[in-house]
Formats: sequence, C-alpha cells, structure tokens
Amino acid sequence: MAANFPDMKPTTRSFTMGDYPSKTYTSLSGVIFKRAFGNKATNYRLDLTFKNIGDTVQVRTYSGTVKDIVDHFRTVTNGTFESFKLPLAVFAGLYSDALTDSERKDDNLNPTIREPDSISWRYAEPPRVQSVQSGISTVTVKLVGELSV
Repeated sequence: MAANFPDMKPTTRSFTMGDYPSKTYTSLSGVIFKRAFGNKATNYRLDLTFKNIGDTVQVRTYSGTVKDIVDHFRTVTNGTFESFKLPLAVFAGLYSDALTDSERKDDNLNPTIREPDSISWRYAEPPRVQSVQSGISTVTVKLVGELSV
C-alpha cells in the first residue's frame, strides 16, 4: 500500500456510498430477476476540491500544497492502480471523529456518517490542477474506494 494522502482538509467534498455488486437480467418473456455477487458494498466515490492552495508554498491556513498532492500521485505505483488510506482531515465535518466542538453543536450535521475503516482509496484519474494566479491553484482529486483485503 502506498504512502497516505496529504493531511489536508478539502474545500469541497462529494461522497457517494458504495453499492452491493449485483446484476439485473430480463428474460425474453419480460420477467426480471436479479443476482447478487457479494454481501459488501463496493465502488465508493469521493471527489475532493482544494481551492486556492499554494503551488509549492503553503498559503493562508492550508496545511498542504499542490506539490504535496501531485507528489503523492507520483509515489502511487502505476498512477490509478495502487490504493492508500486517507487522513481524518479529508472527512472533517463528515466523519464523526473529525468534527470540531462547534460542528458537534450544529444540529444540521449528521455525525453518524462514517467512512468505513475497511475501505482503501485509489485515484480514479490523475489530479486536475487549475492555475488561479501565479503560485496559487485549485486541485480536483477523484477517488474510488475499494474493500481492503
């Protein structure tokens, strides 16, 4: 397993829960039947955006840089092939253990949503870097979750 992803809190995050592997078949007579191929959800999706972070030097309160993310992608064997674990900061506000004291008091947050411990992540595609101005960029990272064996 590759080194862990940089310990950075994303600006935005989109998390899609996994689903159970199954296949639906339709017979010639129109009867539909389904076949389950497992009893654990797979194919979790996580899209992260890190807006206005420094290319090589930390800016504002961000704890990482574009270089940190790109270097992590380069250290992962075969790009999108090898999996890794994500730090708690990535799930801040979603992952109950990552909530700050003020977030715990917010009734609109659901502290029961948890990223499964048995999930390892891999890149769905290389990170996308959009230059905002000299030395500052926005990075989009798309990840796919897989069951750890």
